[in-house]
Amino acid sequence: MSEGSGSFRPERRGEKVSLGHYLAVVGGKQLPFWWRSKFLAVPDDFSLLPTEQLWQTHDELTKSLHTKRSGNEPTQQAGKSSLLDSKVELTRRIYRSCTLCPLMCRTDRLNGETGRCGLKADARVFREGLLVSEEPFIVPTYELFLTGCNMRCKFCQAWEGVVRTDLGFKLTGSKLASTVERKSKRGALNIHFVGGEPTVNLLAVLVSLKSLKVPLPIVWNTNLFVTDEAMKLLDGVVDLFVADFKFGNDECAWEIGGVESYVATVQSNLLKASRIASLVIRHLVMPGHIECCLVPVVSWVAQTLPKVTFHLMLNYVPDWRAWSDKALSQRLSESERQMAKAIVKSTGLKRVLISE
Repeated sequence: MSEGSGSFRPERRGEKVSLGHYLAVVGGKQLPFWWRSKFLAVPDDFSLLPTEQLWQTHDELTKSLHTKRSGNEPTQQAGKSSLLDSKVELTRRIYRSCTLCPLMCRTDRLNGETGRCGLKADARVFREGLLVSEEPFIVPTYELFLTGCNMRCKFCQAWEGVVRTDLGFKLTGSKLASTVERKSKRGALNIHFVGGEPTVNLLAVLVSLKSLKVPLPIVWNTNLFVTDEAMKLLDGVVDLFVADFKFGNDECAWEIGGVESYVATVQSNLLKASRIASLVIRHLVMPGHIECCLVPVVSWVAQTLPKVTFHLMLNYVPDWRAWSDKALSQRLSESERQMAKAIVKSTGLKRVLISE
């Protein structure tokens, strides 16, 4: 999620290159992926299929979302079994031995067990509202902050919702449908799931989407520390990934975020995200972590995904456990801010946002 708010200044024009699908949905030229998934038929007995066969059916239908042009009409009557239903079923099966993220807790969340994320089957919203302090092409955005996370970043500003997963209200289809309808009338451009980490709440989100009647695009504000299975389930649901690339090396990821094998996982998922939806990559510059984190992050993005919109965030504020870390307990110095801007400028990235 966004660790801070501030003003946004486009450094270059041309977001349409990396935001094409999302902007087309907002402009009414395409339907959201999740909406189209509600009308792609699966066999009525899909829930009886072996998992491997169900994945095959799911993958073939998901691929068709990208190979067929999006029309203005659904391909079947509502109420029939759909691709979205198959995603619900596959996620429910994963919850019996959870492998949505690389921690591979394998807890039975359907029967009340919890892993690192602290979640069972339900999702809870600990904060929500129509916000205007995000990227300019996202706002106004209807943002839902979900409890629970698979990372434990020392500086997390949403830490209370991460460690207290019982906060807020239960996410349900009826609640989401009525609220989205109201927020849409007030100008919301999208439905924006944040955390914590929304992916570890995937089952409740998918079930809730089945009840929605307003085809707004889905924005997925994520750490992308998730598995291949999770990415396949998000394909055909998410219209815009707003993804944090937090750490430039695995040592900092472990020391600050509490996870291993971070860099390779996130880089792989960023590539996948860029192929299946629109993508924005965020990097929150941490004090004392210019060379070890910012430099490798921005270098990789410039070399690998040069057309993607990159959001350089210079609005770091220490919170939660950051006070125990000498560097993280400080704000960015002016020299660090100027250095970060110069580094990004030197890479030649063409679509850059800066928040200060």
